[in-house]
Amino acid sequence: MIINKPDEIKKVLESSKVIAVVGMSPNTERDSNKVGKYLIDKGYDVIPVNPQVNEIYGRKCFPSLLDIPKSVRIDIVDVFRNPEASKEVLKQAAKIKPNVVWLQLGAESDEVIKMSQELGLDIIYGICIMETHKKIGNSVGFIIS
Repeated sequence: MIINKPDEIKKVLESSKVIAVVGMSPNTERDSNKVGKYLIDKGYDVIPVNPQVNEIYGRKCFPSLLDIPKSVRIDIVDVFRNPEASKEVLKQAAKIKPNVVWLQLGAESDEVIKMSQELGLDIIYGICIMETHKKIGNSVGFIIS
């Protein structure tokens, strides 16, 4: 299901605690780093996913979603990958069954969106999780801390 109504997105952000950020970079100039750090600062438990890094902001980095311990319940898989790489992320997400896959700007394509629906994944796309959180927080007084 595509989640695109503000009240539905607000519910996702309010009910989520654990966010796996796929493609999170240790480079503070990269959007994936800025978004991951913002989410950490807002109180989310961020799990970086990047096969080339051991740790970001003191948090263990996992090579893939499937390497995150099964005991950890992922609420949101936030994807910072190109559309071609996003396909593999969707396949992994279908195995761990997060509440939502959030395709960051540039991670989506018609093919990826169709694939997510075929895999039975709820998705949000076309908007940035950080910018959306800021807008929702400012408009309705919602800030996770």
